[in-house]
Amino acid sequence: MPLSRAMQIVDSLRDKYIFRRETRSLPVSPEIAGRELAADIVARADSPPHPTASYDGYALKSADSMRYPLRIVGSVYAGEAYESLQELCSGEAVYIATGAFLPPGADCVLKLEDARVDGDLLYGVPVEKGTKVVPAGSNYRRGEVLIKSGTRLRAQEIGILEDLGVEEVEVYRRLRVGVLSTGDEIVTGAVRDINSRVVLTLLRQWGCAATHLGAVEDSYRAIRQALEKAAESQDCVVTSGGISVGRRDCLLRAMEELGEVLLYRVRTRPGKPVAIGVIDDTPVFALPGKPTGALIAAQLHLRRYILGDAPQPGLKARLTSTIRLARDGVPDMANIVFLRLEDGYAVPMGFPGSEMPLTDRGDTYSVSTIASNLRSTLVDGYAILERDTVQGEAVEVHLFS
Repeated sequence: MPLSRAMQIVDSLRDKYIFRRETRSLPVSPEIAGRELAADIVARADSPPHPTASYDGYALKSADSMRYPLRIVGSVYAGEAYESLQELCSGEAVYIATGAFLPPGADCVLKLEDARVDGDLLYGVPVEKGTKVVPAGSNYRRGEVLIKSGTRLRAQEIGILEDLGVEEVEVYRRLRVGVLSTGDEIVTGAVRDINSRVVLTLLRQWGCAATHLGAVEDSYRAIRQALEKAAESQDCVVTSGGISVGRRDCLLRAMEELGEVLLYRVRTRPGKPVAIGVIDDTPVFALPGKPTGALIAAQLHLRRYILGDAPQPGLKARLTSTIRLARDGVPDMANIVFLRLEDGYAVPMGFPGSEMPLTDRGDTYSVSTIASNLRSTLVDGYAILERDTVQGEAVEVHLFS
């Protein structure tokens, strides 16, 4: 199926399963970063509660700025209680620091750079009402939902919680994800288990409690048992290998007999032989055995399930080479082209001048050949191309993070 349809299926799966986990109350601290909020955060009061200076200077009445000099009658600093401030009378001004509440009667701030002081007299320029003032309630109003349930907490959300005076928040338990490797060559150690290390690293970057459940031989019975056991103890199961069309690829059959397969094979190159389904009410992501395919399938599908449709960091960059894609009769094939960023340009892996010069410029660009080794992914990001592109064309580069 096309990539767009696969994304819709992953979104539906996420809507049904991702927030079925237990919740717990945790103190607001840097340690909750990456956790998903389990309840809306609502503002308990207006912020700021009173008009506040956004600049060092002098608080005064805007009408008085047309008739200097004004008499300086005091100073106000951040942290002083509003109730302790004296009301400003006509013809008066007070020195004010950034973040301090404007005293009653003041409606603007004259910047220090525009002020001249002679003893206790202030001279300056005309100032309009509201200049260098943060209005009361302009940050947020009492009763406003500031952070929605399900939000993955970042530094800025934690800062808002601190600003609100929230000491504890309800968050979801970390998603338990079990990772299974398959293949006789992995079990015997003849081939290094690259995929499980890659996937586990990604899962932990995405805030999951990820566990390697071991390697399983190319046996239908062994794979079926391993899947069944994993689905009983995990919130999500991820496998790699055994999902293509080889004689020993029996993972798909096990998934079909144990549960439901929602999709099989997506029009991406690499990453085409992927299956997503449900076993014992537990989502299962069966990734390709080729390391680059497993990496891309994880980035496109598994990341979306865990993090939602939050956009992957990216930027626009112009290609340094023309790319003529190989055609194999499959429409809407999403070709993954690995790119290194250099001086603001996108350099495709595979052409002369890259670390893997496997294709001459002007030749058909064989994504499968270039993605045959994980070294092709030692780049800054990738583009998803469904058509030929020309040198100098700007493409969206999805950054590896």
